[in-house]
Order: sequence, then C-alpha cells, then structure tokens
Amino acid sequence: MPKVKDYMSSPIFQVEANTSIQEVCKLMVERGVGSVLVTEQGQPKGIFTDRDAIKAFAMGLSPSDEVRLASTMEHLEVIHMDDDVLKAIDIMTKRKIRHLPVKDDEGNIIGMLSILDASKAMSDLSK
Repeated sequence: MPKVKDYMSSPIFQVEANTSIQEVCKLMVERGVGSVLVTEQGQPKGIFTDRDAIKAFAMGLSPSDEVRLASTMEHLEVIHMDDDVLKAIDIMTKRKIRHLPVKDDEGNIIGMLSILDASKAMSDLSK
C-alpha cells in the first residue's frame, strides 16, 4: 500500500503566527502553494490556507492583521510519513480538512498532504 511520503509535497512552508496575512498570502502566491504551517516560537500550531484568506477578509480582517487571527489554530492533526495514504485520506475526510501536515520519525513536520495529493493517490490505487 502506498505511503503518505509517496504523495506529500515537500518542503513545507511555514510562518510565525505574528506574520501579517498579506505577507503570508504573498508567500503562498510566490511559492504556488495553498497552505502554510503556522508556528509559534518555531513550534507547529496551525495551518493557514487560501480559504482562510478569503474568510479573513470576509470577516473584516485587515491585510496587516496577524495570520494567527485567520488560521486554524486548534488541535493540529498530523500524520506520519510512513502511514498508509488511505489512513490520511480517512483523517482528511472525517475531519473535513484539505491539508494534512506530515511528520518524520523525530516528530518534525517535513511535508504536507493536500486534497489534490490524496486525489492522485486514489487515482493511482484504482488503476
């Protein structure tokens, strides 16, 4: 069975929680990514996605506001790089999330599995 590491995107991009929403959006556009890991003092705390940017502005947040105000900063769900990709898809489906950080044996976040990556895995499994 394929592993998460076979489909994840790497490297992962991360920003500190006090970074402005505008700066994070600019980084996402420059790097062509739909999400970034949000950290506090280097520790992973949440995810900011392209959808979070839309919600932030719809809620009246300013581009200069900190990204922590618009990020999903609750319990950060992660998966191990050697886990079965179907386990990751199950987590993403049950939690209704589109981005799942991937950790290595030391617990470091080393990649991100997106809904697009999961879709590719499902396509490969159906062949």
